[in-house]
Amino acid sequence: MFMLSPQFFHDWSAAAAFPMTPPATLPAAFSAAFPAALPNALPAELADVTRGFAESQVAGCNALLRAAFESGASLVELNVHATREGIAAASAVSNQLLFVREPRDLVCLTASHSQQAMERAQRYGRQVVGVANSAQHRLGELSKDFAGSLPRNPIE
Repeated sequence: MFMLSPQFFHDWSAAAAFPMTPPATLPAAFSAAFPAALPNALPAELADVTRGFAESQVAGCNALLRAAFESGASLVELNVHATREGIAAASAVSNQLLFVREPRDLVCLTASHSQQAMERAQRYGRQVVGVANSAQHRLGELSKDFAGSLPRNPIE
């Protein structure tokens, strides 16, 4: 049966910077899992693997957050543009209403501007769908890349 020496646990607890009393032996389930060269390499390799995994997690999360922020910014930009367009249209209608003299002109003005308002609403809806689709596509691609970088087996 493979047994780790008490020196291994002493070295490991010193590297981890906290006191730990080593057990005299490991359970039998662990005896075959640790090769003889492991006691010297474990703390450094574990720290390197942990650091690399944490850095990849942070990089993946940053990429996802950046894509989400950019999608939100494009949606805000679209809303600002639509609001300005709506205000300009309302201003034009109010200016035209000042010169309406007959009810027939009012009906014609209302019909033409209602049609323009519907076209603006449809255009806005198509643009919002475009922003949502591009955001979904971009986040999906980043998620696939991010998920592909994660280990499939926890002991890889």
